[in-house]
Amino acid sequence: MVLNNNNKKFIKTLSNNCLKANRNRNIIAVLAIILTAVLFTALATVAQGTMISTKEQMFRQAGTRYMVSIKGLSKGQADELAEDPVFTETGMERSIAIAVNPEFKNLTATVGWMSKAAAENSFMNLEKGHYPEKDNEIACDTVVLDLLGLPGETGTSFTLEYETIEGKKEAQMTVCGIWKGMEHEQRTTIMVTDSFADKVIGELSSQHAESERDSYTVRGTFASEKKIRETLDSIVKKMGYNPDAERGEEGFIIHHVNPVYETKSMDSGQTIVIMAVGVLLILLAGYLIIYNIFKISIEKDIRLYGQLKTIGTAPRQIRYMVSRQGMMLSLVGIPAGLVLGWLLGNALQPLVMASTSYSETVFIKPNVWVWLFAAAFTLLTVRISCSRPGKIAGKISPVEALKYHGAGSGKKKQKKGKDSRNRILQMAAANLGRSKGKTVLVILSICLSVILLNSVLNFTGSMDKETYVNHQTAADFDVRSDEYLKSMTEDYLKVVPRKAAQELAGLEGIKDFSQVYVRMVPDEENTEDQADLAKVTKINGEATPDDITKFDRNRMMYGFDENAFMRAEVIEGEIDYEKLCSGDYVVANGFLSDRGEYNFDVQEFHAGDKIELDIQGNKKEYTIMAVIGTMNSLNMSYSSGGYESITFAEPVFAQMFPDSQNPIHCLFDTEEGYFDSINSYMQDYSEKNGLSVLTRLTAEEEFKETQGTYNAVGIIVSLILGVIGVLNLINVIFTGAIARQREFASMRSIGMTKGQLRKLFIYEGIMYAILAGTAGIAISAVVSLTLVKGLTAGWWFARYRFAILPAVVTALICLLLSAAISAIVDRLWNKGSVVEQLREIE
Repeated sequence: MVLNNNNKKFIKTLSNNCLKANRNRNIIAVLAIILTAVLFTALATVAQGTMISTKEQMFRQAGTRYMVSIKGLSKGQADELAEDPVFTETGMERSIAIAVNPEFKNLTATVGWMSKAAAENSFMNLEKGHYPEKDNEIACDTVVLDLLGLPGETGTSFTLEYETIEGKKEAQMTVCGIWKGMEHEQRTTIMVTDSFADKVIGELSSQHAESERDSYTVRGTFASEKKIRETLDSIVKKMGYNPDAERGEEGFIIHHVNPVYETKSMDSGQTIVIMAVGVLLILLAGYLIIYNIFKISIEKDIRLYGQLKTIGTAPRQIRYMVSRQGMMLSLVGIPAGLVLGWLLGNALQPLVMASTSYSETVFIKPNVWVWLFAAAFTLLTVRISCSRPGKIAGKISPVEALKYHGAGSGKKKQKKGKDSRNRILQMAAANLGRSKGKTVLVILSICLSVILLNSVLNFTGSMDKETYVNHQTAADFDVRSDEYLKSMTEDYLKVVPRKAAQELAGLEGIKDFSQVYVRMVPDEENTEDQADLAKVTKINGEATPDDITKFDRNRMMYGFDENAFMRAEVIEGEIDYEKLCSGDYVVANGFLSDRGEYNFDVQEFHAGDKIELDIQGNKKEYTIMAVIGTMNSLNMSYSSGGYESITFAEPVFAQMFPDSQNPIHCLFDTEEGYFDSINSYMQDYSEKNGLSVLTRLTAEEEFKETQGTYNAVGIIVSLILGVIGVLNLINVIFTGAIARQREFASMRSIGMTKGQLRKLFIYEGIMYAILAGTAGIAISAVVSLTLVKGLTAGWWFARYRFAILPAVVTALICLLLSAAISAIVDRLWNKGSVVEQLREIE
């Protein structure tokens, strides 16, 4: 074109002037950009916070942040290994004794030395004092001080009683450093100097001193989390040991990978899908409103763009003008949205974590990568949203622009008759039909909130409390170790001390006291032969296959008292406890599914079968008296071997395994009127004894908490989407009113009253709401019968119930809001005389 220019400064000035002339549009657009950035940042913050909080608590349970550990080293080996460049960070420690002060009856307190780095990476960050420097100094946590009855200050002294391999000894020690202990902990460390450890070992006989000198442990972290096991094995080989050797074999050395680094998220794929759906949903919601805002703005300013085309402005320059306005508004909206989204993400995090087994949260500090991610996606949303309106503005011809009045090009039938409500209603309907695309976008933006809210409340409303409670506990009270659900604690430690179980059994007001035992051994003793499992060698005289793909010989071994058997579901046979105590009978125990169903497809034993068991090398034939199904509250937190475990009567189990006398579950019901008093007593008792108590009441509270978490998150997101929809509606009504000023002024000039125009506005708003509500209710019903029904089918404590009431209520709220918004817009715009309005237009 002859007049085509490339003056960027002039185009920027025009863009800035357009920006200043559309203040109302700008406010709505900035709010939309803020909300879009809020959603992105909140989603990213919650995802980041959940991962960090979960991993941090898993590290606490493992007791260290280090990736690997190698134990049983001499001082020279430890020093050399700690300097190996394969590690980015290392720490050293050694254990020499166990503290046996009477106050530590329910706490395992290890006495040993640790380097400063090892202590800090084992969550022993001092709050007061310093780490031990003299042989009479110790550092410990607040739990140890509380048990000893000492004040939480350094400088206090006490007699440390500790037991070595050669017996009990004492030493007068002074507290020099204190760190915060974990609530209900069962294990801790009392830190001494390395020279004190040498002194203790020096007092041992030469027979024991030699082995105790090789008591150093080196812990370290690699530069990468990939191939941790392979890297550790290569270090062990380099040291001259065999990484595949078993305990007792030549070349064996204890070496471990921190379980946290071996734990892979079971639902990582699901998490990615949820995140992807969330991002797409936010993109769609942001696009709907920002696109609509700029599209309507283009229609309002279409004469301006036509005039610019007349004087030679290129389509590319007009597209740049529109895009630049979006970018300028983003400079205001995105920073505000990032801050608000970060705060919202931290506020939502406790709700999300409450539905996991790791309830504690870590406050997430601003992360530059998270903010860049959220800002980039918000900017991308704005760019996409501005792209099409810019193209529309660039394509419009000058003649079309000058003739444009905001109406469609189709012919309209004129109806005779005087003005009436019906005529105004018809006019309102016709106005919605002028731009079907714009109407659809507004309806969709409102629909999203209606559909999401209905789906969330439909899903949580389908959660079945009775199923959840029955799955969690088979009695009024289920007493377990506080370590029971901690995956980083060795299983053999997840028991209720026998003394505590006996005290509970003697409580007044309880009935049907039940105890469940399971055979467990420390990990270091549990070799590949799996010493904690029985092996089924024969069934009814026939040898079982040695091929594990055909039959798994390994079986867990449980011990039930008589009341525990009464809490199980009998699948086959009958239980005669007295006969079971003879030692010739066992019960096959298959765990019930989350829904309380027995898996008959994998059932291998039947009542009356005779089986031969090999238990630690001793073989004996037993008769299966019955087959039972048990819920989680009668099982261990894990499952090994085949589906059906072997269960003995309590006396038989105790005789076979004298070192497994501590139950994993103590279950009991209460006499009428005793529940509240025993519940109150158990709260204090469990804290003092490191126990965890699950009651039907706590199970119901957990259910409500889980249900409330999903409700809260869903409602918050729905509200944000709802605000976006309302903003979109405000924008459509408001900018539509501005764009049609000439039309309305002309209508008033031929006799239409302000009251009639007000009705026209309100009818238009109500029609948007009716269309959006109707579409939202219809789509919600379809989503409920498909997606929600599918989700509940895979959710163990959910029973699908069709629900549409939330969508109906939300649609009614939208209807009232639409009428109110329309009335307010009319009050703001429909002012002044016809002459004044026509003059403003010109």
